[in-house]
Amino acid sequence: MFGDNLVALPTMLWIGDHPFWTLLTLFLLFTHFLRSPGRRRELVSELGFVMISLVVILLIQLEGGWFRLPLPRHWLVEISSLLAGLVLVKIWGILLFQFLLPLCQIRIPRIIADIVITVGYIGWCLFRLYASGMALGEIVTTSAVITAVIAFSMQDTLGNLLAGVSIQLDNSIAIGDWLQVETTQGRVVEINWRATTIETRNWETVVIPNSHLLKQRFTVLGRRRDAPLQWRRWVWFDITLDTLPTQIIALVEHSLRETRIRNVSASPQPDCLLMNVENGIARYAVRYWLTDLAVDDPTDSAVRTLIDAALRRNDRRLTPPIFNVFMTSDQDHKDQRHKRHTAERTDTLRRLPLFAMLQEEELLRLADQVKFAPFVNGDRMLSQGEISGWLFVLVKGDAQMLVEVEGRELPLGTLNAGDFFGELSLLTGEPSPFTVRAQGTVETYRINQAMFQELVAQRGSLLEPLYKVLSARQQEQQELLAREAEAMKQIAPPRDLLDKLMALFGGR
Repeated sequence: MFGDNLVALPTMLWIGDHPFWTLLTLFLLFTHFLRSPGRRRELVSELGFVMISLVVILLIQLEGGWFRLPLPRHWLVEISSLLAGLVLVKIWGILLFQFLLPLCQIRIPRIIADIVITVGYIGWCLFRLYASGMALGEIVTTSAVITAVIAFSMQDTLGNLLAGVSIQLDNSIAIGDWLQVETTQGRVVEINWRATTIETRNWETVVIPNSHLLKQRFTVLGRRRDAPLQWRRWVWFDITLDTLPTQIIALVEHSLRETRIRNVSASPQPDCLLMNVENGIARYAVRYWLTDLAVDDPTDSAVRTLIDAALRRNDRRLTPPIFNVFMTSDQDHKDQRHKRHTAERTDTLRRLPLFAMLQEEELLRLADQVKFAPFVNGDRMLSQGEISGWLFVLVKGDAQMLVEVEGRELPLGTLNAGDFFGELSLLTGEPSPFTVRAQGTVETYRINQAMFQELVAQRGSLLEPLYKVLSARQQEQQELLAREAEAMKQIAPPRDLLDKLMALFGGR
């Protein structure tokens, strides 16, 4: 009896008659599950209805054995067939819209896929009603009544559905867009028949009903027609009016445009503006274009760090809050701070190989006059062709020496803590033959030309390590340029081939 019941109903008969389609469906489902590890949880959830329906079908198939329903057998046949059809619509809907079409690089909006699957459900149910003997007029009448009841009882749901369709059709929102709704900002990760889901930078998931989006204003961040994704950001800072605003603006813009900050667009270029002047304080704003909207705060921080480093290198400081500006300073406190900084610099200079031969008194005098010059990642510390008026000594961090050849930068070497650069201009007055760019955060001490010449006059032994380093760098640069010239010669076409081509096309 078990075997007879197992094959008696249409569902099992169809499976027995179509083993290829059954195995193909199972194979595609298994492949989709393996290829989409990030969607496995969602896939299992979507297949919940399928599993429940399959269990019910199996129990109906086995009703003659141990499961018995108080229904006529033809009803059981219809229920089994109806559920089997719904299962096929669901499974092939998932395979078509989530697996097969994406393999062909065709992306269908989630809401369209949901609507198509729902229409498939309705169509199959109407077909089963017709197949069970119900007249076409009764089907139309019944479906109209059911539609009216559903429309009345599910006004909000239908409103969300139609709003979602409208949003998809006019392409006002797409998956991956950054959206601002009231005070919420996040990236759109899903648009389904009921709501739009966005994920915020705070690791929150916000679900917004589609009808709510359609009724109010929302902002799509960073998107502009026929333009790359980028979003303008503002970074504010205050400085006293001791320095001309034009100088501050030129200083900050020069540093911003020479430094390669990650996620800051090169076009349009970042700029600096004087926004306000009040109570002797000038308020500036740096405007830049952010290319990755997920890292707004970290990029703002990198820009602020760059501004602070550029100002410190030029003996400027960001102004503290206004209520601190008018506080009196204790001269003794200033003196103590200066002595503390001098002691720290003396200790640092003492450990540097270049100044190992200096006496304590000389180190103290040097520490009192050196300038602290910080740099941030990507900062151009020295440009090729620049005549530097400073000797830079690295105290912390690394920098890369680069030689610019025909618009390309070739790596010459790496400078570490204790190394120095800028000595060529101070010794000979010649421009620097290479560029120095900071790798990460770099701290340096700058020694001006007068102090450097005084040191050399007092300690002639300083010239020997300077000469050795200078000679080694010149040798390395000559070898680098020779290798580059040889490589370019190998890439260039042979002269006889060029002559043949010119002769073939009538060139002279």
